[in-house]
Amino acid sequence: MKSLDDRILIYIQDHIRNPVLDPVMIAVTNLGNGLWFVIGVYLWFSGENIPGGRYILISLLVSWILSKIFKVIFGRTRAYHAIPGLTTIVPEPKDKAFPSAHAATAFGGAFAVLFLFPGISGAASILFAVLISFSRMYVGVHYLTDLLGGAVTGAIGAAICLLIL
Repeated sequence: MKSLDDRILIYIQDHIRNPVLDPVMIAVTNLGNGLWFVIGVYLWFSGENIPGGRYILISLLVSWILSKIFKVIFGRTRAYHAIPGLTTIVPEPKDKAFPSAHAATAFGGAFAVLFLFPGISGAASILFAVLISFSRMYVGVHYLTDLLGGAVTGAIGAAICLLIL
């Protein structure tokens, strides 16, 4: 019997993927994390909110480093290697799957924005992190649990930075 993780990915591939959404989701997965970096650099170097810019950038870095450490510890095989018939629509990443570094940095950046700008900007940042994370399932490179692990990793990264800064 296939796991829920497996069934979700096959469902997305068979029922949600389509020629209209494919380029949108590929763009989201490729460009999404760059948004947090751009926001952090803008705030830091524009003088708008220098401490906030630093916080976002450091949160991204800490979240990414934690995700890489956890990938080594957990060593989970990528979904496209484990699920017969699952295809990817982006180049296949070569590192391990859990947790998703895309989700970790997306949520690390999003939680940093949420802490800095509670309200609509913060809520929008979380929604964008969810979209980036979903795009990783859509393109066929991560399980849902990889993304949930990445979200928690990002939240931890942002919290560590908040405590330090």
